[in-house]
Amino acid sequence: MMSETPVQVTITLSDTQLKDEELQEAVQNLQLELREVEGVSYADLIPVEQASPNSKGIGGFLLGQLKALVTLKHLKTLVSFFGHNLFGKTVKIKAEGNGKKLEIELSRPEDIDKVMPRVEAFINGQRV
Repeated sequence: MMSETPVQVTITLSDTQLKDEELQEAVQNLQLELREVEGVSYADLIPVEQASPNSKGIGGFLLGQLKALVTLKHLKTLVSFFGHNLFGKTVKIKAEGNGKKLEIELSRPEDIDKVMPRVEAFINGQRV
């Protein structure tokens, strides 16, 4: 069933008001919260060994980044979670699944309305 198709998601969190250590702590807390979101089968920090050149790491993991696996039908739930819970921070979400790619950015709750049509098109297998 297509709605159960797994989607690999990379989340990048940024906040210019936070020091590197504080940002990484926020990402670690987010990782724990994501594990409770419906449809998310895992959420993990990204080891620096998987980093692209010039990426910044802290404590053996990429600074401000994590990856998750979510079912296609729950991608909207995940995007809504970010839009409603991360006030003042910028979240970049890259999703890959079913031969398609999606990149969106949220920094305010109002951004949900702007990105959701693209998320729905991705879920429906349409070009985004």
